[in-house]
Amino acid sequence: MVNTTTLENVITQVHQDSINHFDEVMPVQEMSFDNLNQMWISGKQVSVAPSAQRLLSNRLRVPYSYLSRCPEDLQAANLNYWVEQEAQNRDTFFCRFNGDTLRAVFTERYMPLDNMEILSQLIEQGFDPCAEVQCSIDNNMFLLKIPEYAKAFGVNPGYGMLDEIVPGIAFSNSEVGLLAFSIEAYLYRLVCTNGLISQTATTVSRFKHISNKGLENFPATLSSVIDGSAKNQIEFKLSSESHVDDPISSIESFSRRFGLSQNESEIVKQSFEQEPGNTMFNIINAYTAAAKTEGLTTADVYKFEKAGGQILSLVKP
Repeated sequence: MVNTTTLENVITQVHQDSINHFDEVMPVQEMSFDNLNQMWISGKQVSVAPSAQRLLSNRLRVPYSYLSRCPEDLQAANLNYWVEQEAQNRDTFFCRFNGDTLRAVFTERYMPLDNMEILSQLIEQGFDPCAEVQCSIDNNMFLLKIPEYAKAFGVNPGYGMLDEIVPGIAFSNSEVGLLAFSIEAYLYRLVCTNGLISQTATTVSRFKHISNKGLENFPATLSSVIDGSAKNQIEFKLSSESHVDDPISSIESFSRRFGLSQNESEIVKQSFEQEPGNTMFNIINAYTAAAKTEGLTTADVYKFEKAGGQILSLVKP
């Protein structure tokens, strides 16, 4: 769920959430499993968070969908066999912990970029701690959106009331390997409080966790995304003029194209009925409205808002 708060409050929350976080390089040969949820590392018993379960399954080449359905003894037999095989080719794993819980495991090629480092960069770049932001954070992902209300522009002239879009910046990151660190354009529709995330024409705004380029290029990337977001304003205005013959079929097609599940596509179609219409604007709005559905994870919110941005980028004069 996305919460509207201040940047200062987000900093406080992230700091509090990360109090028990620490990283260690651990020997693979000193790892063994009781089951998928519990293991031993260097003589210490730890819980295995779902994020780490998936990473371990991928690393040890045992499908998570299979493991999660197995009884505990079979989980242990599979994991212990394959971690022994891994130990023959690899000495260590880079492990991320939250107290006594393993939250992620990577090779030593991985370079962590924590959410707190991103927030520190924002303060260094002059963002006001008291500024209003929209934030969604869970154990897997961090999503922060900062609207610039002074740059609002009007769209959708046939709507019958003032319909304004507020541009801004979106920052997304995962400390547990769900996705790379990204700086992208954000567009926020005031009348319905829907948000959209769009990649601008900047050459690089997405940084994998294998180098420090995300922090090193932070100021330049930020500036480039801000400068490039003007194109989104043109696309938004064009979208309200772009006719669509069959919006529901278009939603189904876009959902397949951008990797949404059948259930996620149904959520978009239900959201479309809240504000139906025969333009690309209405279709884009259905995806951004879907991101407000109760019970979504941060990754779900990002997926819907990102899909809306991808559709927006397809609008042509």
